[in-house]
Amino acid sequence: MSHLLKSPSNVLQRLENEGFEVKVCGGNLLVVLHIPYLNSRHEIKAGILAMPLQTSGDIILPPPNHTASWIGERPCNIDGSYIEGLVNGPNHKDLGYGLTQDFFLSCWPVKFKGQYPDYYEKVKTYCQVISSPAYNTNAETCKKLTNPIIIQDEDSVFQYGDTNASRAGIDKINGLVKGMKVAIVGLGGTGAYILDAIAKTPVAEIHLYDGDYFNTHNAFRAPGAPSIEELREQPKKVDYLHKIYSKMHKGIHPHGHKITSENISELNDMDFVFLAVDDSTIRNLIANHLIDLGKPIIDSGLGLVVNNQQIAGQVRVTAAIAGHYDHLKESFSADAATDDAYATAIQIAELNQLAAVLSVIKWKKLVGIYSDISENDFDVCYSIPSNKIIHSEDGKY
Repeated sequence: MSHLLKSPSNVLQRLENEGFEVKVCGGNLLVVLHIPYLNSRHEIKAGILAMPLQTSGDIILPPPNHTASWIGERPCNIDGSYIEGLVNGPNHKDLGYGLTQDFFLSCWPVKFKGQYPDYYEKVKTYCQVISSPAYNTNAETCKKLTNPIIIQDEDSVFQYGDTNASRAGIDKINGLVKGMKVAIVGLGGTGAYILDAIAKTPVAEIHLYDGDYFNTHNAFRAPGAPSIEELREQPKKVDYLHKIYSKMHKGIHPHGHKITSENISELNDMDFVFLAVDDSTIRNLIANHLIDLGKPIIDSGLGLVVNNQQIAGQVRVTAAIAGHYDHLKESFSADAATDDAYATAIQIAELNQLAAVLSVIKWKKLVGIYSDISENDFDVCYSIPSNKIIHSEDGKY
């Protein structure tokens, strides 16, 4: 049994021991297969019960609610009438993992005053309500439908299940990035925050490129809170971040060097590249190479200055895909013209976060996770003094 299935009372093992066929998909969806039920034609059928699996690390917590999903026809009583108070109504919903909900169920646990103590009690209660008419009709037929076995989804890129996605019912939407190879070039403030968000998605691989070391100033513009002992070790940025985020995502690959003309081919196999470097020469080198390959790019930058003892400037995010590259070159030219602002090297955590958030949102729009009614909106610029976010189409504001 997988490490994902630990719990104080070993609830899933108890279900297995009692003959239930239990499957855990992605570490976050509990599925019970071959549940006998009676349909309106008095036929004994087998349905599937599914519900989000609530965990904390590898510990199974009590169910967060009393609802569940049902795949099959509507369960009925012996006389063919619908089981009262079980089904909220037909509700077709893609649960991911090849499962489509047919009915949304609600079984209030009166015995437990509205809160199931564990998944054993929840599954048992649901199955007793659903299966009792079928067993009362022909118990032998019902027994032949079951096949006790526990199957685990071991292909997940996560070290533990994404119960946040399963609770919200967005597993399939998030799954649009499965199999993708993503590179983040530059792991200073913005790049580190991009990693923080991407590591929470089911992409296959996340490649980190940066040759610099993680020093004290980095601690004040990157996610987390490193200890003084960690800073004394002076790890490379990619190694420091890999140590943190590999605790969550299995596919993180640190590369402790900068991208140059000699090694730029390492980006050839990437499906998407985030640029978070402030060296315009390196940015142009990488961008031109990726443009030649037709690769999608998101570039981000901060241009900050101190003016009258206040910080002013902007946060810019520019996306580029095949057929839409000209505006990226224009953006780089504009940055080069204002290199004095970038040369100040002012980096502030919340502005790095903003650049990263806008970058990841745009990436998710491009891959189809987020709705996007402005398909040619490739530039976003946040102005600090005006507190406005300005959008453009193909680089034209």
